[in-house]
This record gives sequence, structure tokens and C-alpha cells, in this order.
Amino acid sequence: MLYLWLALVAVFIACILAVVGGGDWVAGRVSQERGVYERIVGKELYRLFLNVTPQEFVLIHIFITLAGAGLGTFFMGGWIGGIGGLVLGFFAPRVWLRRQWSARIQSINEQIEEAMIYMANSFKANPSLPEAIADVTTAMPAPISQELSVMLREYKLGTPLDDCLIRLQQRMPARNLELAISALLVGRTVGGDIPKILEDIGSTIRESYRLERVIDTQTAQGKMQAWVMGAMPAVVVSVFYLMDPELISPLFNTMIGYIIISIAVVLNIIGVILILKIVNIRV
Repeated sequence: MLYLWLALVAVFIACILAVVGGGDWVAGRVSQERGVYERIVGKELYRLFLNVTPQEFVLIHIFITLAGAGLGTFFMGGWIGGIGGLVLGFFAPRVWLRRQWSARIQSINEQIEEAMIYMANSFKANPSLPEAIADVTTAMPAPISQELSVMLREYKLGTPLDDCLIRLQQRMPARNLELAISALLVGRTVGGDIPKILEDIGSTIRESYRLERVIDTQTAQGKMQAWVMGAMPAVVVSVFYLMDPELISPLFNTMIGYIIISIAVVLNIIGVILILKIVNIRV
């Protein structure tokens, strides 16, 4: 404990000396790093349409980091809990942003089928693709309406419609959206029947989801078997230990036992991973 306090005091003194001896340089470096972080976070906040500025997110990030350190120290006790809470609090906001982005992509994929139907019906009444897209933005909720609204603003500012569609595809890497945009670009290039293309896209996406549900149902048993087979060695060892502890104790008391357990655990993990990869079929 004495060495820990001495180390903390040394770090504190080093920080004071750094600020006193090179305060301007330290302030400049901190400001520079903060600016880079705010630019990175700003892009993520913008693409998620969150009503939070990068500066506000930086403050929230600092608060969560310090709160994590405090909660870790309070619940786990000692400096190990504080460091663990500090690390969790530091990474939690970025993990949350990534999860929000994944959820947004999934929502876009689920909304594309309905959006294509809306667009096809609107195009039949008014043969103008921008007007049909505008009808989708008013008829459907976020996030698809937000992404299409950005595309329409770019179009109204003078960007060609095909370029707007390509930029939307680059900005939102959703599989079904990429399929729909690719089909629309091909149809506009070769002069195809746009309403028919939109309806075919909706049907293709609907059939894809149906196949995914069927495959998930068929492979659920295989995934369950993988986890059961992975847990069986531990169950068998536990049963033998309850029946005759002396018979199984060499596994936990000798070097050869440790080696056998290590090899068994590694092979078991590899077997479970291989089974999960085999049954993980993507449409």
C-alpha cells in the first residue's frame, strides 16, 4: 500500500512539474487532441442525427469516465476497482455510439421494403422519382426518412440525382439499401420500368427476410447443440468429482492434470467455434 501511495504522489508531482514547466505546450497538446476527438465524434453524432454537439459529448464522456472510476471504487473497493471502472467508463460512450450505428443500419434494412412499396405507388401517381422519395420521407418514420431527407436536400442544392443516390449508399452501408439503390441506378441508366423495379426490390427483400427466418429456425438446433456439447465436459468432470473426488483430484493438483485441462479447454473452445461457424448460414 505504501508503494501505491508513493507512486500516486510521484505521478501528481510529475503532472504539476509538467504544467509549471511547459504549461503552454501541455495546454496546446490537450487542445489539439481534444479537437481531433471532437471531429471524429462529430462525424458519428452527425450520421446518427443526435441532437448533441461534439463539445457536449466530450463533457459527457469525461463525466461517465470519472463516474465509472467512482462507482468501481465504491462497489469493488480498492484501486483495482477504480481502474476497472475508469476503463469501462472510458470505453462505454464509444461502444454506445457503435451500437447505435448498428441498430440504425438494422432499422434501415427493415424499412427498405415498405419504402420501396410507398415509392412505387407514389411514382405511379406522379412519375417523378424525387417526388416519390419526398412522399416516403413524409409517410415513414426515422431513420429512413432522415437519410432520404438529406439526399433530397443535396438534390435541391443542384447535385444530380444519381450522385445523390450514390452518396446515400456510401453514407449508409445497409445491405438492403445498397440493393435498392443499385437497382434504381441500373433502371435509370437503361430506361427500365421504375415502379416495377421498386416492386421487385421490395419482393426480393421480403423473400430474403423469409429465407433468413427459415434458416434461423433450422440452425437454432445446431447452435444449441454446440453450446450443450461445449458444456458437457465441465458437467462430466463435476459429476465424477461428486462421485469420487480422489479419482478426479489429480487433474487439479498435478502439472500433468493442468496440461490436460488446458488442452481440453482449448480443443473444446475450438470445437464450439467451428460448429457455430458451420451452422451460421448467411443469406
